[in-house]
Amino acid sequence: MAKQKLVPAKVIRKHNSLTDGYIPKRPKQVLPDKLLNALYYKFEREGEVFRITLPELKHLLGLEKERNDRRIYEAIQILQSPIMIRNFEYQGQKIEWISAPFVSRVIRWKSSVNEFEFHIDPIVLEAVKQKGGYTPLDIHICNRFRTKFGLKLYEMLHRYSNLPNNRADVNSQKIGVVVKSLQELNNLFGTDYTSPSKLFSPKTLKYPPPLNRALEEIKKITGEVYYCYYDKSSKLFIFSWERTKKEIYPTPECIIPTKSIEPFVKWYMEHFVDNAHHHQSYFTKMVQKIQANKMGYLERYYQLYLLDLGKEPQECFDPRINKFIC
Repeated sequence: MAKQKLVPAKVIRKHNSLTDGYIPKRPKQVLPDKLLNALYYKFEREGEVFRITLPELKHLLGLEKERNDRRIYEAIQILQSPIMIRNFEYQGQKIEWISAPFVSRVIRWKSSVNEFEFHIDPIVLEAVKQKGGYTPLDIHICNRFRTKFGLKLYEMLHRYSNLPNNRADVNSQKIGVVVKSLQELNNLFGTDYTSPSKLFSPKTLKYPPPLNRALEEIKKITGEVYYCYYDKSSKLFIFSWERTKKEIYPTPECIIPTKSIEPFVKWYMEHFVDNAHHHQSYFTKMVQKIQANKMGYLERYYQLYLLDLGKEPQECFDPRINKFIC
């Protein structure tokens, strides 16, 4: 029997101004958002100017069998619509806000007709470098979404999934919560709903509204369960998800979430241990030390790890329990 080929994850650290940003498009279009993720993957690895062949681009989009190239051309044009970023500096000047496209131009030279040359706007690039906050996303998972609402909601919830709650009345150890207004969701999805019931219904309907379908699509694709409730008194949508102590920490002593331990150990060995790929026993001992909170300078190394992921260590630390929550 042929050995099954392992498909490695293609993880991007998508800047939150792009995760939250709205790309103008027709209501059911999801390809422009997938294209943004694919181009961001290339940008992170090759810089503000890069070339990519059409077959490679289709592969990153999960569209290897797509014959209608016009859809990709239309999505490229849509990505040249502006996004807005606030409060950063460029060439010594302070900028309050900028409206500019992530992709400034795309060239298809006659000398290599099967290849595109993408240029990222330099001012937007500088803003992205200065502004903190990234959301790690696997574009293979993102490409499985078939609706714009499912993909954008998944990216938004994934951004907040491991961050402390911004509500003091909810325990971050047990429940994750993020709150959005109708206008904020309209901005996220590029819609203009005026009634919350058009976006979400607490009842099971034959033709469910967009948020209901999006939550179901997230569950079907990732297995992750999120809940939504519309609070009429505050006029806010409240999204929540369950966190159990077993899922967060393997032992009472451990200060790092369970799901972060092995990725952190791999990162630590790659950066600080010689011939790390031969040290399986060392890897196991490192995991055990972290679970028992007996690794020297653990907090310092883990903060460096978070910074390398594009996360803010202070935002990932809950002083009420003296533990990292992401």
